[in-house]
Amino acid sequence: MKPRALLVMALLAASIGAGGPAAADVSYTQERELGKKFDMFAHESLPLVRDQEIVSYVDDIGQEIVGGLKDSFFDYRFAVVNDGSINAFAVPGGYIYVNTGLLNHARNDDEVAAVLGHEVAHVHAHHMARQQEKSQLLNYASMLAMLGAVVQPALASLAVAGSQAAQLKYRREFEQEADYLGVRYLRETRYDPRAMLDFFKKLENQTRAMPSFLPPYLLSHPLTEERLNHLEAILRAKQWEGHERADANMRLQRVQALARAKYEKPQDVLDQYSRLRADSAGNPNADYLFGIVALETGRLKEAESALSIADAAGIPGSKRELGRLALRQRQPDKAATLLREHLTVQGDDATAWVDLAKALEATRNTEEAKIAYRRALDVAPELESAHEGYGMLAGRDGDPGAGFYHLGLAAQRRGEYARSLDQLKRALPLIASDSEREARAKAAIADLETYLEIEPSAAE
Repeated sequence: MKPRALLVMALLAASIGAGGPAAADVSYTQERELGKKFDMFAHESLPLVRDQEIVSYVDDIGQEIVGGLKDSFFDYRFAVVNDGSINAFAVPGGYIYVNTGLLNHARNDDEVAAVLGHEVAHVHAHHMARQQEKSQLLNYASMLAMLGAVVQPALASLAVAGSQAAQLKYRREFEQEADYLGVRYLRETRYDPRAMLDFFKKLENQTRAMPSFLPPYLLSHPLTEERLNHLEAILRAKQWEGHERADANMRLQRVQALARAKYEKPQDVLDQYSRLRADSAGNPNADYLFGIVALETGRLKEAESALSIADAAGIPGSKRELGRLALRQRQPDKAATLLREHLTVQGDDATAWVDLAKALEATRNTEEAKIAYRRALDVAPELESAHEGYGMLAGRDGDPGAGFYHLGLAAQRRGEYARSLDQLKRALPLIASDSEREARAKAAIADLETYLEIEPSAAE
């Protein structure tokens, strides 16, 4: 965790923990502001996953769940934390975080949706604010401690020294209410709500088999026999009854392969997927997954062999991977051809648009590269790599206003707030007044100055 983040955590713990407002005094606007500040802290301090495909997978499921909410007071945002432990948590204002360890542990989309539905319920039912009203202990410092503990457990006690709220632990009635609401939300979607019972029971069985092992998720979401019985009654299903359970689809398998290849020990991941490939001889899906892992871990020849087999078998996405491989092999023309073929089928693949832009840049096709970056931002407006790439290209091409603007937004997404503020302030006098770009720059500057406790800038 960054030194400034440690200082922010300690100061907030001291100032807010000393006497935060009671829940009765917390408005929806205050919950939103609390969530926004917490999310800024997360981007500055947590090892958040930047990979668009991994984040989009979680966000797509989450948005499908919240799309059915009635009287929703928040715009929900979903993020992924690079942490191998099984955990997920929600913050007031609609901010929900899921660990890569939970994604890798999930059997299927239904289990991921079950966890997200439960977390959405905590936010929608205002459980943190209501818990504070009951205990007068839960506050911003508690949430900072929980967040810090994901990165470095010792931070939890540092941030809330002298406080009994060192770790979020929902009250029994709130857990049961979140189970009930989460099941109700899932019934309005295509996901099987019985997966909530599957997932929780699986965690309980692992804990019984290894008493010293307690997933962090169970620390903040206590799992009791009473709670499981309550969930059975809601679902009208018995634990581990014989209903058919879906296996992981290719999208989840791809996300799991990417998360493991990017964030776990390369050789261990290669060995795992090599065994999977050997055990599934003749299955091009196994070749495809091994090819992804080999590409991400720099084994380019092995990646080319496996991905070529998958492409010949017509596995969707293979041309995208071969295009990315060609880009790494410094064959931009070949990369552009393959990526264009992929994008004619899957035009909403923001990462592929960024890779195409890079290939076009390498062939000095500047205007088409700009178009590709803009297409990426149309699909994923917050995509850091698209902002970074477009900003660098615009600056080199004689458009410093666009360059500073997009580089500032990229830095903001990385949690580099001082740099972001500097870039956006340099952009402001160079971009068109009364434009959407100017409005976003001014809003971002205001948020950054508030967070960094800098005197607000005079209006440009």
